[in-house]
Amino acid sequence: MTELAAHLAAFDRLARPGPWNYSRAHHHDGGVHGFHLVFGSMVHGDEVGSLPAMVRVLQELADGTRTYGGRATFFVGNPEAGREGQRFLESDLNRVFMDNPPDTHEGRRARLLRPILDTADVFLDLHQTIEPTRHAFYIFPFQEQGWLWARALGTTPMWVTRHPGTAFTTGAMCADEYVRALGRPGITIELSEKGFGHGGEDRAYQAITAALALADAVDAGTTTLRAAAEAQPELTFLETVHRERFVDDTLALRPGIVNFDTVRAGDVVSADGTPELVVPKDGMILFPKYPPRVDGTYKRPLPGEIYRVVAPLQGHPLELYADADR
Repeated sequence: MTELAAHLAAFDRLARPGPWNYSRAHHHDGGVHGFHLVFGSMVHGDEVGSLPAMVRVLQELADGTRTYGGRATFFVGNPEAGREGQRFLESDLNRVFMDNPPDTHEGRRARLLRPILDTADVFLDLHQTIEPTRHAFYIFPFQEQGWLWARALGTTPMWVTRHPGTAFTTGAMCADEYVRALGRPGITIELSEKGFGHGGEDRAYQAITAALALADAVDAGTTTLRAAAEAQPELTFLETVHRERFVDDTLALRPGIVNFDTVRAGDVVSADGTPELVVPKDGMILFPKYPPRVDGTYKRPLPGEIYRVVAPLQGHPLELYADADR
């Protein structure tokens, strides 16, 4: 049995879907209050690192070594793609949480997951990056309640944010965007490089258990969300300042670039013998792409961008986006 298969089997042994029409979901109801936390793992099938943490928390809830007085749902988004070692099978699950998703494996899965997300008071979507990363980081547009939750959780000090209402991908909807459209915090955390053994499990466990403890404490009146947030250091806010479009098969990055590598305007980041890619602005590289080639041609669909550059936001989002609906 592979490591992934073992973790999926452990999840299945513990999972009790409760009200949900999806077998790879577990619903917990502590009976004290109704605050509903939702945690998503493997929305991208090959981002498996949060699954062991989820299994660990389910086991603790089952044997009584951890308690939570509210409602919590834990789901595994795309295990079928995970078993194939792929991000998705037919369409990206994290782009199809719209009213009319495509009739694909992932579109049908989104239909099953939407009722869970419809009732979420807070949604934590646990992801990993394709390439190694120097930092874990939050990535979602600014939302005041999401900011307070992200700061209070303390999972990472880094937040790549953007103006509220700005879609991650035009014509698509991510799971966290779906929850934010309902007016509730939808928080994506990039925990580590994808796979097991890169620190993702520990960070996922910390995020999940901190969220459970915080919801209980707020309900008990021993703290408020704002007080819990202010007890943690302020986050470092970053924004995307450049996106390099992935226009054709001639482009390639030089080997070895990882997330949050520092770059300066004028740096060349292309591989030898390929069209020159010159970084136009100071900042840090994010989401470098090295898709596999077959006979010199990249696997399709081609990513929308080959890399992006992020840099510190010049001010606090509360002031910068004061006129926005957040």
